Amino acid sequence: MTPVDRLRGVPILADLDEDELVQLAAAGRERQLAVGEHLFRQDEPATAFHVVLDGRLETTREVAGEQVTMFAHGPGGYLGAMALLTDTPYRGSTFALERATVFELDGDELRRLAFAHPPLLRAFLPVLESVSGAVKGIERDREKLLAVGSLAAGLAHELNNPAAAGTRGVATLRDLERQRHSAFAAVAAAGTPADRLIALVALGAVAAARPAAREAVDPLTASDREDALAAALEGRGLPDAYGLAAAFTDAELGEEWIERIAADAGEDVLADGLRYVAACAAAGVVLAEVDEATTRIADLVGAFKSYAYLDRGERQKVDIHAGLESTLALLAHRLREREIELVRDLDPQLPSIEASGSELNQVWTNLIGNAVDAVTRGGCITLRTRRQGERLLVEVCDDGPGVPEELQGRVFDAFFTTKPVGTGAGLGLDVAQRIVIRHHGELRLRSEPGDTRFQVLLPAG
Repeated sequence: MTPVDRLRGVPILADLDEDELVQLAAAGRERQLAVGEHLFRQDEPATAFHVVLDGRLETTREVAGEQVTMFAHGPGGYLGAMALLTDTPYRGSTFALERATVFELDGDELRRLAFAHPPLLRAFLPVLESVSGAVKGIERDREKLLAVGSLAAGLAHELNNPAAAGTRGVATLRDLERQRHSAFAAVAAAGTPADRLIALVALGAVAAARPAAREAVDPLTASDREDALAAALEGRGLPDAYGLAAAFTDAELGEEWIERIAADAGEDVLADGLRYVAACAAAGVVLAEVDEATTRIADLVGAFKSYAYLDRGERQKVDIHAGLESTLALLAHRLREREIELVRDLDPQLPSIEASGSELNQVWTNLIGNAVDAVTRGGCITLRTRRQGERLLVEVCDDGPGVPEELQGRVFDAFFTTKPVGTGAGLGLDVAQRIVIRHHGELRLRSEPGDTRFQVLLPAG
């Protein structure tokens, strides 16, 4: 069986076409592991993505001097994606339980492949949840695992739209490339001189560049422009006038382009010249959309790294506002779904503090997530920060019905929840309180109907 045949059966690579599998096989290599041989060790820099072709591997993590089993990997399993995509060391040590064969791909090649294929990037997202969940399940409380799972789901939700837009854009660009080649070939086959071909290519480049600087046009104005352009094209007896007019209107190319193409390429090849420039213009529009989608993906990955403090030590200078914003980025879909108004009342002079940023972000996640669940659709959540003497105040306020007075003394108890059975993952306030206490702070509740406030007070020094 060839390397390509072996890779074709790997589920994570199912969206790659035959040419891409061939390129992938050429870029990587197979590696044989003897029983007990390590593939990599915990905390080593991540350098390669691994796919198990046959045999079985096991990943363990050292906790308090002992090796604790995290995962087992059989044929089709893969390792290293999370560490490579988040630029972190390997979370555990992986070795062969029996003789095994793995396919290795260098990290740079994986990152290129993942961002070139958004469905593949989306397929890696469960690894964020499973690996983070395993590590926190070993080293932290069960409640923290639930918070990580919720955020991974939120990240997957947020990534879905830009990733889907990128996928559609790539497919559209392939079709436009075929149209452009076909139109240019037709112009060349008509015996068009070289100087006119060069002029046509130049016009295509100008048309493709225009969408990057285009201004928004209301639908009625755009429709009027399209109708006028289609009428002009039909007046010259050209086929597919409305299709060409739509592409030209999207790229803000007016009737003057008909004359420009006729003058530069020639009246005898005007129809094919228009198709060529239309394909170039449409490609420019789609490229701008793909750029926006990939930028959004990069921003979300950046927000996740900032949220988890993946590349920083346990204690460091922490910007409270940055932590709140990265948390909001991962919970944005929940705010949108419930049409919640978010008010920021933040003190611009608030100083940074020495803290564990990832732990404080778990506090913000619990408090904001509970506020989202508490308010009615269209409700309001306010985030407020202030300096209070030697302490910093962070308030998460909501206009929901409030916590009944008889329950306010129990909200910080482990496993206590006011949510219906099967809804959410409890309140998580006992976890939040323990984190705040570890930071020598205080977590308070002030609640009445229409005004519930969770107040976090932390040392400023």
